[in-house]
Amino acid sequence: MIIKIISFFLFLFLYSSTHCTEIISDEKYYNKGINLYKNAEFDEAFVIFFNLAQKGERDSQFNITNMYEGGIGTTQNFVEALKWCWLCALGGEKKCFKKIEKLLTKIDDESIVKISKEVEVFLEKKLYEKSDINYSLMLGFWYERFSPEQNIEKAYMWYSVAVTGGLYKAMKNRNNAGESLQPETLIDLQNKASKIYSEIKYFGNIKDE
Repeated sequence: MIIKIISFFLFLFLYSSTHCTEIISDEKYYNKGINLYKNAEFDEAFVIFFNLAQKGERDSQFNITNMYEGGIGTTQNFVEALKWCWLCALGGEKKCFKKIEKLLTKIDDESIVKISKEVEVFLEKKLYEKSDINYSLMLGFWYERFSPEQNIEKAYMWYSVAVTGGLYKAMKNRNNAGESLQPETLIDLQNKASKIYSEIKYFGNIKDE
């Protein structure tokens, strides 16, 4: 009898653990954030958008850009607004471009350089954590077009990683970046790109496109 009772409660525990925990999709989570924002529950909306922005969700990145800029649901912070606006723009959101220009006029040069390093760390971390080769393309864009310290060599290297991973749309960018580089530099960067891709593929489980 005791064994039957224990088995029954064990069943209930396992059932509740596997069936009673609601798994909310990113889309539903985002919509919840939108509803909270519309209801002026800005601090809760900010938490949701921030969590999704960390995962690379572009609309959420744009939302927290605006919330940091306006001090809505969080302390006003132009530097953090710039960081997320940069990341949003790297994801292909064109409406971020003018906002970046506006934010740059509100921030001192030292803070701009400091936050740009955080962008680089964020992108590289996501590349290795998520094994998503698209982040190498974003890194190429970053060093070629967005970074306050433009670096064509690094742009070429990351574009090369992207092409190796099957993102052939990066081929033109890679070739254009390589035109200004010396042969010995190109060979060195190609070796580095090959090493980086191997590390990501074999230790990060990237699949060829």
